Amino acid sequence: MHLYVALWVCGTALALLLGWQQRKCWRLIWQLNGWRGVAQQPILWFLLCINLHPNSILERVTQMRKYFQRPLAILVGTRVLVYIDDPAGMESILNAPECLDKTFMQEGFFAKRGLLHARGQKWKLRRKQLNPAFSHNIVASFFDVFNAVGNQMVEQFASQPHLHGRAVKFTDAEDMLSRAVLEVSCLTVMGTPTNFTQTDDAHIASSYKRLLEISAIRVVKPWLQIDLLHRLLAPELYAEAEKCNQLLVEFVAGIVQSKHRNWQLRAALSEGAGEDSTAWQRRIFIEQIFQLAANGELTLQEIEDEAQSMVLVSFETVSNSIMLALLCLATHKGDCQQRLRAEIASVFPGQGQGSTADAPHVGLEQLQQLRYLDAFVSEALRLLATVPMNLRHVSRDFQLPGREAVVPQNSIIVLDTFNMQREEEWWGDNAKQFDPQRFLDQDDQPDQSPEGEDISGSSIPKTNGQQKQQKQQRRHSYSFLPFSKGLRSCI
Repeated sequence: MHLYVALWVCGTALALLLGWQQRKCWRLIWQLNGWRGVAQQPILWFLLCINLHPNSILERVTQMRKYFQRPLAILVGTRVLVYIDDPAGMESILNAPECLDKTFMQEGFFAKRGLLHARGQKWKLRRKQLNPAFSHNIVASFFDVFNAVGNQMVEQFASQPHLHGRAVKFTDAEDMLSRAVLEVSCLTVMGTPTNFTQTDDAHIASSYKRLLEISAIRVVKPWLQIDLLHRLLAPELYAEAEKCNQLLVEFVAGIVQSKHRNWQLRAALSEGAGEDSTAWQRRIFIEQIFQLAANGELTLQEIEDEAQSMVLVSFETVSNSIMLALLCLATHKGDCQQRLRAEIASVFPGQGQGSTADAPHVGLEQLQQLRYLDAFVSEALRLLATVPMNLRHVSRDFQLPGREAVVPQNSIIVLDTFNMQREEEWWGDNAKQFDPQRFLDQDDQPDQSPEGEDISGSSIPKTNGQQKQQKQQRRHSYSFLPFSKGLRSCI
């Protein structure tokens, strides 16, 4: 009898403690959705549990979101997960100092150190230190690299039988593009040629892609971030991740250490000759962090972490973006391809028809003239978002702008970019269709005052259809987020 009483007392105490820990979470659920938000929690828990896989979670969210009022809050233990899919909500979150950090769920990425996962003041300091390496002049100076690797890629597509004609396979084209982008990443981030466009016998590019796939699994199944559980529950996956991780760590460490020795030698020679030790080469990323190390602001291990982080993000986002654009091009063979060919021919008349030796040099001036190409890429990134969802950690309580809802500390914010960029409210009735013209139409719209007057001050009466069209043309600045915005925008 005494045992039952003791168990009852302990159970009651634990329930009260849990309720106290969850009080702010339940308050947020009530403030956002009222009694419906409270009643639908078991349904949301069930849907969350059965769809925890990166290959299906986005599809399921797209199917089920229309049945729930958003923003949506889901209780997860002593935290609350807040789902947001509207531009105004995303603007408030991405510009809130309380939402600057990534969540614990993103610790599943193998590159857990460096700028990519830095938090708070450490992130602000590191971002300030690295910003000079990504200035406009530095980026523009790499056009020779872009052209050289692009020409090599064209040669590979033309010379390899499995990369052109009807014999081409998606996996072969993806592998070729991934290796070319990794070559560009290594050249621009670390100033090191790797010849990946020609061959990748060590399987570096495929290891990066495989580790990103495993990282996605660890994000939606955060218990796998604990090494012991990962070994017990998924031993083969754990062994594969460790093997790929070791390969990539050694790959980046070898380049960084070699470059650092050369940098120190050249700096010593410059100092001996009485020259400025920092003037011998443009300050690209690797040079910037070497200088920080020379000033005592970074260790060699931190340099390797930052290099790994930068190679990862530049390789993953750029390769995916290019592949998505090519998929859209392949599935829209009519007007889109014809307009692209015509525009390129007008900017580069009579060039690039033979070998790559005759290929034109593409520079910033030429890119600015390729308006339809820019619209085409933007539409591909809108319809098939490179980063479909973004996660943020709430470092302290804050109130959602325009609402009474207070998001408690340690909440997880889920920003659904994928579905927002397909929302008819912002993109019209053809929001789910591929139409690059929408970006050209938006650029060509004349300026109008908010009161419905033209720039001369004349009143322009509007029908309901015209008002809806104007709303779509004046889209919210956060309705298109291919590479995020706000305080922690893509560098």
